Amino acid sequence: MRLETYEWSGYRVDLLRYLGRRVDDAAVREDIVQEAIVRLLVYREKPNTPIANVTALLRRISLDLTRDYFRRAGRRQFVALTDDLPCSQPAIHQRIEQRQLLAIVAALVKAMPRLRREVFFRRRVEGQSSKQVAEALGISPAAVDTHIARAVLDLHMAIEKIEKRGGPIRD
Repeated sequence: MRLETYEWSGYRVDLLRYLGRRVDDAAVREDIVQEAIVRLLVYREKPNTPIANVTALLRRISLDLTRDYFRRAGRRQFVALTDDLPCSQPAIHQRIEQRQLLAIVAALVKAMPRLRREVFFRRRVEGQSSKQVAEALGISPAAVDTHIARAVLDLHMAIEKIEKRGGPIRD
């Protein structure tokens, strides 16, 4: 049995109409129709397998594929996409503000006197104790605490200025 290309378009339209009563999603219908035609072609290539009614066989294959699709879809959990779903990433303007704020803080830390910056980095970033920092830099633990207090005060004052200005973004 030889089926010409022009005949497939007729079968395709018939199957789409047939599945239209069973499957609401046009893309899923199209996928099922294509898979049904592929399976028919594979079946047709087997030796000694005459096909008496191509339309009936295509409908049977598509019905089986439809049942398989709904069986699989019933096992999956779907989340409908809406504009109400929040994105886990911050909005672009928030990300820009965060980058700008980070750049401002980095510039402020860089502008600190060398010893204050070193004490601040060791104490706050590396998590060393006041005693460890004092021993490593050859200063007293009280001096470590004073440097930390001044560094934190500098940062708070800079952030306060930024907040009074309305944020790090400049128009």
